Amino acid sequence: MSRAYRISIEESLSRHVEVDDGVASKLELLPILTRERTADILAAELEKKGFTREGDRAVRREKDGVTVEVSLTDGEVKVTAKGAKSLELKTQRQGVTVEESKAVRERELRKNAAAALEAEAQLEEQKLRQEVTEKLGARLKDLRGELDGVVNRVTAAALKERASQLGTVEEINENAETGELTIKVRV
Repeated sequence: MSRAYRISIEESLSRHVEVDDGVASKLELLPILTRERTADILAAELEKKGFTREGDRAVRREKDGVTVEVSLTDGEVKVTAKGAKSLELKTQRQGVTVEESKAVRERELRKNAAAALEAEAQLEEQKLRQEVTEKLGARLKDLRGELDGVVNRVTAAALKERASQLGTVEEINENAETGELTIKVRV
């Protein structure tokens, strides 16, 4: 006569999950000056906003995991957000079996537990990915206005410099509220 056994197993899963998301766009820089000079003016304006120059790029790494990178040569902007989480998941499974199929039943319980842990880990990774994407989306709203202001200041500086190259600048009128710039040049 076979004896019934109660099998109880415990499985755990440890995993470090890293996710990232990003978006790219381009600044609309007018070709008023040479590309190199425009890059220098752009770099100076971005440094005022907390960027550091790394070769032909300006980079700002923010404490919330968002990185903003601007190519000084072509105005390409890359914004990336990263997130990481350490997962420590555990589950238990129980079953009843007879002595002859005890090993098979235990493998089956372990396989089911491992599948449940993997599904839970994937769910946690999806949640983290959603958080990173939401953080990126929220940051993009603020960043768009900030970079538009930088482009406006770069354009104004380039126009002033170009005007001085064309002749004697007699008058410059700037309206900070409307962004209007009038330059009177004697050629």
